[in-house]
This record gives sequence, structure tokens and C-alpha cells, in this order.
Amino acid sequence: LSLDNVFDADELYAFNQRVCAWLNMTESPVYAAEPKLDGLAISIRYEQGLLKQAATRGDGAIGEDVTENVRTIPTVPLQLVGENIPEIIEIRGEIVMPKAGFERLNQRQIAENKKPFVNPRNAAAGSLRQLDSKITANRPLTMYCYGLGELQGMDKPVSYSESMKLVSSWGCQISPELKTLPSVEECLDYIKQLGERRDSLPYDIDGVVFKVDSTALQARLGFVSRAPRWAIAYKFPAQQEMTIVEDIEIQVGRTGALTPVARLKPVFVGGVTVSNATLHNQDEIDRKDVRMGDTVIVRRAGDVIPEVVQVVLSKRPSNTVPFTIPSLCPICQSEVERIDGEAIARCSGGLYCPAQRKEAIK
Repeated sequence: LSLDNVFDADELYAFNQRVCAWLNMTESPVYAAEPKLDGLAISIRYEQGLLKQAATRGDGAIGEDVTENVRTIPTVPLQLVGENIPEIIEIRGEIVMPKAGFERLNQRQIAENKKPFVNPRNAAAGSLRQLDSKITANRPLTMYCYGLGELQGMDKPVSYSESMKLVSSWGCQISPELKTLPSVEECLDYIKQLGERRDSLPYDIDGVVFKVDSTALQARLGFVSRAPRWAIAYKFPAQQEMTIVEDIEIQVGRTGALTPVARLKPVFVGGVTVSNATLHNQDEIDRKDVRMGDTVIVRRAGDVIPEVVQVVLSKRPSNTVPFTIPSLCPICQSEVERIDGEAIARCSGGLYCPAQRKEAIK
């Protein structure tokens, strides 16, 4: 399953109100809070305490069998230790590559004339999917547990925090940031404190996960579509950087749609080097007044798609001119049409236009 997201205090309060309404409670339940790690979700099955199988989340029903590779990760025990170990238990967690290990790996890649990895998440995912487990063993991976799946031979712990203490007692690694919080106000304080320490943490995070701590209350709340009603992910604001628009080019798509794309001076944003950002259409260009030569603030919308947030007008060169989508297709020189009420301009050339032909074949 995935988690629903919230992005500010009001949305977190609204989530809490929904939880209280579903539970018919006037007071907020206790929440377990921990960082939302930016890695790869994994499920590990133990039978009689022995690691039997590990799989990626995949599509939620079927994942990739990565058992041999997971066995090489130092923080994943091959055998659970301690007392009260159940007959069968599925432990779920996140495999990540710590920042320091990522830097060392990239230095090694460059020294061996290999391509460096873009960010720790991609490096972790690529390392776990290696066909040769010896390669995975040489990659600095670690795992933090955050949940239980199938459980046979013991009662389910009374709370999420208790289940994590149990998992930790068996030799598995849990987040050192895990806390239980009795109110939304304390949840917001946790977000603030973790956000301030975000850059100094040993791994990348993109938010905070809050879960109703009580197992009994979780069961009462249940699920909606593909997400639990008892958990929410608070996403941090997208990271932003400043760069320069070196050019604005027009891309012609399968339907003839002309899309302006800003070619940016490459800049590192949220773990990825960004050199292009779509400007969508003429209305969007006019609204933001993006011009060639402008200094702009760029972010990765939802930490994924590069987006120009705004122009830094104080840094605008004196010789810039407003950008207008051309009246002729830059590929086939056919007339460009824009139907009243539509935001998108289109090449009228149809399959005569090589760009449309190419995209139609693809």
C-alpha cells in the first residue's frame, strides 16, 4: 500500500479530525512519528527466525525476488535473535544508501571511469537489483524497519511503537527518530525540529510519516482504496535552487502540441541535476514572464518533475525580450493554430510534420 500525503499544518489538522470522527473520539489519538526515508521499500520473510525470502514492493501484489542481494546488507539479520520469535513474520522496511556511503561510491565510480549515480535513492535501487550479489555486497546499503506484514505464532503487538521495539530486540534496525506524540501540536513540533536537522541527517528524507500508534485503533480505521486511514505522510516543501535560462526551445508532440521547454544551466536540486524544465504553454510563459537569459528559481514539483517557480527580476539582463511561441512550426514550417479557449498551440501539419510522424510511430 501507499500513503496519502499532506503538505501543511491545516491538512494535518484535517487528517486528525477525520481520524477522530471515524473513531468517534474527541481527543487526538497518540501518533507514532518517524522520518519518511527516500529509498526502496522491501519485505523480508522470516520462518523460525531464519531469513527465507526478500522482495521489493513492486506493484503492491508482486515484487522482485531480491533475497540473495538483501542477505548481503549488514543491518539485515540472517537469523533473528532474542526471545519470543514468532514462527513466521514478515518485516517491512526501507533500504537506503546513507549520504556518506553514496559519496564514497561515486568517488569509486569516477576513479574506475564509470558513470556516477545521480542520487542515493537511484544508487540504492540499482544496487539492490544487481544480478550479481557480490556487487550489492560492495555497496553501502542499510535498512530501517517500519512495519509488520504476515505474523504467525504470536499475538500482534498492541501498538506500532511496541512492534518496532520488538523488531529491534530481534536484531533489526529501526529509526532512531521514532517517537510517540499525543497531539497534532506535538506532531507539528516534530516536523519543525526534523526539518531543521534534515540536511545533517545521515540519509535523505522527504517528509515525516505519522501513524495512529494503537493496533486496535488501526484495525477500526481500516483502509480506503490503496492507503490506510490510520497513516499519513507529511511531505516537506520541494527543495529550490537558482539557475539561468540559457534557451527556450519548442518541442512538437504526437498531436502537434507545441511545448516550450526551458534549457537551464545545470543545477543540483533535491538530489538530481536539472537541465530542462517544461514551461507548458504560452499562458504559463506570460504568467511567469520567463525569458531567455533570466535567472529563475527551480524546484522539483512533488520532488519529481522540474518546474520553474519564478523569475528573479532583480537579476534580469537589460536586453531580454518576452518569449512568444512561433506562428510557424519549427520542424515543418506549417502554420501554428490555437483554438479559442484552449491553452495549447498546435502545428497544423499533421503527419506531414516529421516530429508528429515520429511520435505517432513511437
